[in-house]
Amino acid sequence: MMVTEPLRGIARHLSSRLEGYLALVFGLLGLMLMLLIASHWFLVLEPTLRAEAESRATVLAQSQIQGLERLLDEDRDPEQLRRDLLAALGSILLFKDGSTQEHFIQRISLMFDYDIFRVRRGSLDLDLGSTVCERCFVARIPLYHPEDRVLVGVATCYSSPRFLHDLTGNLGTTLVWVVGFILLSTGYAWFQTQRFLRRLRESENNLRAVFEAAPFPMLLQAEDASRPHRANVAAKRYLELRETPDGALDSAAWRDLASVALPSRDGETREVRFDGLEQDRKHWALVSSTPMNFSGIPSRLIGLADISELKAIQDELRAASFTDPLTGLYNRRYLYQRLAHEIDLANRYKHPLAVILFDLDLFKRINDTFGHGVGDDVLVCVSGTLKSCIREVDVAGRHGGEEFLVILPHADLTEATEVAERIRASVAQISWSVEGLAATISGGVAQHCGESLDAFLDVADRRLYMAKDSGRNRILAAPVGIVPDRTVAPATATRIAAR
Repeated sequence: MMVTEPLRGIARHLSSRLEGYLALVFGLLGLMLMLLIASHWFLVLEPTLRAEAESRATVLAQSQIQGLERLLDEDRDPEQLRRDLLAALGSILLFKDGSTQEHFIQRISLMFDYDIFRVRRGSLDLDLGSTVCERCFVARIPLYHPEDRVLVGVATCYSSPRFLHDLTGNLGTTLVWVVGFILLSTGYAWFQTQRFLRRLRESENNLRAVFEAAPFPMLLQAEDASRPHRANVAAKRYLELRETPDGALDSAAWRDLASVALPSRDGETREVRFDGLEQDRKHWALVSSTPMNFSGIPSRLIGLADISELKAIQDELRAASFTDPLTGLYNRRYLYQRLAHEIDLANRYKHPLAVILFDLDLFKRINDTFGHGVGDDVLVCVSGTLKSCIREVDVAGRHGGEEFLVILPHADLTEATEVAERIRASVAQISWSVEGLAATISGGVAQHCGESLDAFLDVADRRLYMAKDSGRNRILAAPVGIVPDRTVAPATATRIAAR
């Protein structure tokens, strides 16, 4: 009995100390749990939710602003265009959250580059909506001309912070209750986490819906990945993308497109020519790239606009501006531009340059006798013969009417005369299907000696007239270094008619 009482006293003493230690341990554990939860919120959840909200705001703003580009037509009346822009911006500002009735976009500013978009400076700059928008998400969306896709302005959208508020909910208040009610707070935090994850999934589903509904190809690619991990229906169809075993998207068209330097800076656009599709022709696309964080992953949003037809039309127009429609040779405009360039090169590097100027003898008689249709056939046939007699570096074109000009870089007077004689002999040997039809040419050859373009061609033109006066069907060359006297009167009207 005497031994038992001291043992009980020691047990009570150890028990009280143990309870204190256990309380301290649980208190420390609760504090560590609170700090862990708070740290997880401030270091992981809050930045992730903010990045997600900012991504949603950016994509929503971009999808809303996209429709403005269809209005940007320089041929429209500026006042009507301003009214249309005001109406479009007003409809965007009226877009609300169905549950909270709060405007998604609270303010929009439009600014244009009037050096490119040629309307009165400042006439289309607009700033609508709330003047004060605290903690709004700011997204700057580039505006492109609907026809040539040139960057003409920027739309700045201030999106409601409701995106972030909807995601964060009442976690801040919850964390205060965690201090006193750690277990309850832990359960509540778990409940809220589940709730927020559900909202994140809903947000991602909404973003995917906007992404998929875009009528133009769009792709998402992580910065450290070589292939996109997500693409909308338009992009999969346009680039013929297929999913790989590792979950990425790939195709021959994407590899060819990615082999060129895609834009990487915010708002940068680039015209890219690529292959890899089943169609035979090359494709042109206007590619834009916007850096963004998607679900916390540094990525870039790649947008594509097919401009193949526009490029084809541009090539056709460019060819038409330099080509004679009847003969297929270069026209007078291109000949003069090219000759001016060759003269500049000849003056700079001191290499020879020569020209041949010739026309068909008595071509008016051919038209009067056989008709203009036969005359056109003669011009086409002579053009084909001309192209077969010159080098690849030589440039041949229709100077006007029945007159032709050949530019011969790196050729002196002797070499040019040989080419001219070859052309003359080839034309004279053409067999015509029309009975009684015959065609010959007369020409003048000149070598550049430092004179101007007009004086250079005048040398060849005077030699051409001398060939006409000497009986036609012949080539005459101007002596090197001699420019005929410009005071001599040109051929009379009767002489011109006799050509």
